[in-house]
Amino acid sequence: MNDSFSNLGRWISIFDRLMKMYYDRGLREYEIGWGQQFYVEYLYDHPGASPQEMAECIRVDKATLTKIMKKLTEIGYIRIVGDQQDRRVKHLYLTEKALPAARQIKRIHTDFYNTLKADIPPEELSLTEKTLQQMTENINQKVWHRMEDPHRK
Repeated sequence: MNDSFSNLGRWISIFDRLMKMYYDRGLREYEIGWGQQFYVEYLYDHPGASPQEMAECIRVDKATLTKIMKKLTEIGYIRIVGDQQDRRVKHLYLTEKALPAARQIKRIHTDFYNTLKADIPPEELSLTEKTLQQMTENINQKVWHRMEDPHRK
């Protein structure tokens, strides 16, 4: 196994687990966790967004989006409104119950980012972000193409 990949993969895995734990702990009193916070935040920032818009932005498949929307609806965090001109289109809105959770998500983001960037020069942080974004794009192209055509390698 390539040692560079092994170390990079290990650090990404550790980072991912720690980030999930950080968010889950900060959101435990709001009936949501790491997996749902992206959707709550997106609707907080984009009220009335369609499920399609969310799926494209968050880069998630329809089945996952449907599952998350069902949970958020069940706990009273979102309401779904049909489009008046096109019945096939749905618009999603946070409820009043969801607003404290959305504000907590924003606070966690700020705290997490301040902790994350401690002792790292801004130029290094910027380069790291650009590198991770490119790595994500590289993998995204491979993964999503396979989902569209499962026979493609």
